[in-house]
Amino acid sequence: MTVEKIKVNNREYQVTLNDQTQMYVMKLKRLYQQSYSDMDSFDEISVEISSTINNILKNVSPDVKDGDMDGTIQQIMKIYEKTTKK
Repeated sequence: MTVEKIKVNNREYQVTLNDQTQMYVMKLKRLYQQSYSDMDSFDEISVEISSTINNILKNVSPDVKDGDMDGTIQQIMKIYEKTTKK
């Protein structure tokens, strides 16, 4: 388990990257790829992406502001990439 501090739009957040969070990040990456290749299922995939993002954000404190969600998810994905390269 890793705890990282990130800054998005001048707000600080603390991210807990545990096994479950990592599983959700992997799932999100897979869903993003699928959304580009399977346009017929785009609506279903979008719902699944939203659900997965919400599950990831449960491991961030304080609660992420709406305007910070995209940047927060991007930074969490970068942290995940760094930890998997080690």
